[in-house]
Order: sequence, then C-alpha cells, then structure tokens
Amino acid sequence: MAEVAAARPGGAEVVVNVQGDEPFIEEEHVAGAVARVRAGWPVGTVASPVGTRAAWEDPSVVKVVRNDDGGALYFSRAPIPHLRGRAPEPSELASDAFLRHIGVYAYTPEALERWTRLPPGRLERAERLEQLRPLAAGIGIGVAVVGPAAGGIDTPEDARRAAERLAREQDGRTDRDRSE
Repeated sequence: MAEVAAARPGGAEVVVNVQGDEPFIEEEHVAGAVARVRAGWPVGTVASPVGTRAAWEDPSVVKVVRNDDGGALYFSRAPIPHLRGRAPEPSELASDAFLRHIGVYAYTPEALERWTRLPPGRLERAERLEQLRPLAAGIGIGVAVVGPAAGGIDTPEDARRAAERLAREQDGRTDRDRSE
C-alpha cells in the first residue's frame, strides 16, 4: 500500500486502507478515519461502542481505549477498560468508554511510510494487532467514534454470516428487510 501511495503522481494528502476482513464498511466509517487525519493525526481510525458484554469479552473483537483528546491509548483483544471488582453495565457498554475497533485506517503518506519501516514490536506480537506498532513508536492514532459496522470477519462463524448476508443482498433483500 505504501508503494502504491508513493507512486501516485502528485502524491496523496490522505491514504485510506479498508481491511479485507471488514466487507460491510459504510461511508461514515471511511469519513471518520479521514477526518482524524485532516484534524492533524498522523493516522486515523474508527470505533463504535462495543455494545454487549459478550463482545467486550470476545478475544476476536478488538477493543480500543482512547485518551481525552480522542487518541488511541491501547488496542487489545482483552476486555478493556478493565473494571475492578465488577462487570460493566449495559449503559457503559453502549458508551464511548467501551469501544470496538473497526478496521478502517487513514494515514498521512509520511505516517504510512514510517509505519511500514518499523519492525513488529513485542506488544504487536503478543496481541497480534498491527496498530500497536505505530503506537509503540510514538505515532499518534486518532480514533473517531462512529455507528457500528455490520461486523468484521474474524471467525468461521463470521464468514458464514457474511456469506449469507451477501447472498441476501444479491437476491435484493437486506438485513433491514429481514427484520421488518
């Protein structure tokens, strides 16, 4: 991706990457990531409230904790933020304190080039999360809170649901049609 961005005549102001395991990304998600870069972050991404305790505890769901200015503090497969001595309330899981990362990134060309030159670090290797590489190197990641994505593909069950959804959409039916 960095090679393509560098080869573009005249360069690019912002480079966008939608992860292949996120087939149902909405325009709002891309716009949110781009807006973070335009606001001055080297890298932008998006997240939505995790919503349920099951998702918060699921290691296939990547969570992100942000600081007060919206910058990512940490990404994890573990349930973060940890609440000592209690489980989160449903209202907390629906808030921007408990976020599920969505695999959309926007970068300045310089941040993308720097990221690609960095070796994987110990946190990235431990969590198996590439976005920990720039964080560990001091590259800021701005996180916009957006509406939920239809769901990424992280497990065989997710792949089955995605295939069913695509088949319905090809037949002209949507998830909204099914719920009415």
